[in-house]
Amino acid sequence: MNLQHVRAMARKEWWHLLRDPRSLALMLLMPAMLLFLFGYAIRLDVTEAPIGILQESNDAVSRDFAARLDASHAFAVIDRFHDRRALTGAVQHGEIWAGLVIPRDFAAALGQGGARLQLILDGVDANTARLVRNYTQALVNDYAMEQGGVPPLEIRNRVWFNEASESRLAVVPGVIAVVMAVIGALMTALTAAREMELGNIVMLRTTPLTRGEFLAGKLLPYFVIGMADFLVAAGAAVWLFDVPLRGPFLGLLAVSALFLLVVMLQGMLISIAAGQQVLASQIALISSFLPAFLLSGFIFAIENMPVALQWFTRILPARAYTTLSKAVFLKGVSPLLLWTEVLVLGVLLLVLMRVVLLRARKLGLQS
Repeated sequence: MNLQHVRAMARKEWWHLLRDPRSLALMLLMPAMLLFLFGYAIRLDVTEAPIGILQESNDAVSRDFAARLDASHAFAVIDRFHDRRALTGAVQHGEIWAGLVIPRDFAAALGQGGARLQLILDGVDANTARLVRNYTQALVNDYAMEQGGVPPLEIRNRVWFNEASESRLAVVPGVIAVVMAVIGALMTALTAAREMELGNIVMLRTTPLTRGEFLAGKLLPYFVIGMADFLVAAGAAVWLFDVPLRGPFLGLLAVSALFLLVVMLQGMLISIAAGQQVLASQIALISSFLPAFLLSGFIFAIENMPVALQWFTRILPARAYTTLSKAVFLKGVSPLLLWTEVLVLGVLLLVLMRVVLLRARKLGLQS
């Protein structure tokens, strides 16, 4: 491979990027935008959940328990109802996520260890309903113990790696995988397709440029931009979202570069196969964002998926990188200990490199 040819091709691509400031701005701003949106918008825990309370008895114990709910960070008591019809109507119309009925015998039953409460949940969002129920159960158990009652079951939790059980700490490292997958594939999906649409590939055939030199020169500028995006995302994770980076940064940097090369080759393969910029961008978005968001373990637990789908996720680069990113950030694990995930990325890199070189024959460049 002639490095002068690669440098010339890379210089040409850099000049194209500089002449198209909108695309360059998109590449630099989209990671930050996605990181902020996901980091701030996605919450897997409950805070300030709107609930309503119906007290059938106005005794001191019932008032004290209702006040305890209102003081909890998990709930926001937005209304106190006087009859069940109004309470259930508020749940039905989506005004509150849950309605809690404190019965007349609550105080007496609490002292005997057999107090019962009725919780009416809006089950449209099953996950939120389950979280509200668990939070309520925990608060009831704690209150019963303070009052001398006996809760149904005492559970002592010890949470590792995310002691505060904050979903933000689990979400943000996964966001980096989504950002890099989308940016890496979208950036390179337009390169070869643009040359083919504009007819520049015909002129390149008259040069001594080889397929390998063409691909290396095309990918080099985007690799630099992609790694810059990674540094921005990692810095925001640590300093803006307070996500602890417990593992080796150089190890995270290395696997991030490996993952970026894989998704860039994926985008280049799409670009060569599609031959049109619009079609290539659409295919790249679908093949990068959806797997990274849905099948990488970023949001949804892979263990809860069908077995066949679990096996399919094994070949997805986003799953391997998400596992590595979370392990380095939260567990302080070196990527070398998760060698199977690194191996998956390495194998995908070699396979995609070979396939891209084979598919690049249609460009008509020298071998």
